[in-house]
Amino acid sequence: MKNVISIIKESEAAYLATVDKEGKPEIRALLNLCNPKQFKKLEGKTLFADGETLTMYFTTNTSSKKVERIRNNHNAALYFCEPKKFRGICASGTIEEVTDQSVKEGLWQTGWLMYYHKGKTDPDYTVLKFTSTKIEGWYNLGKHFFGNMN
Repeated sequence: MKNVISIIKESEAAYLATVDKEGKPEIRALLNLCNPKQFKKLEGKTLFADGETLTMYFTTNTSSKKVERIRNNHNAALYFCEPKKFRGICASGTIEEVTDQSVKEGLWQTGWLMYYHKGKTDPDYTVLKFTSTKIEGWYNLGKHFFGNMN
């Protein structure tokens, strides 16, 4: 898991795959709040490991299509990579909206006013919580698996 966490923290972006109403996947990039170089103030607040399970937090606009898709289907996958080092991981699991305002305030960054003009109470500010059930990694010239592989 040490290598998995290292790849997540080094990845420039988080690539989120969700499922639409027809069962088709869609992928989009998110700000990688788990990257301490980009989000120093969030270190220790957005990435948690419990054995082979990871929990991660992200933000997005409530008005985005991805939130609509998440409300309809909680299945999701996240991909993180370091292309120049040929390292990547795909974490599959579930994703949900966080409604706890204290969590939203705890993650709030002043620079996000450009996305959420009304600040940490902006109705368009959504925090997402992802919990992995399976992780596949590609690093050190091999494949690595964690969690439920069914």
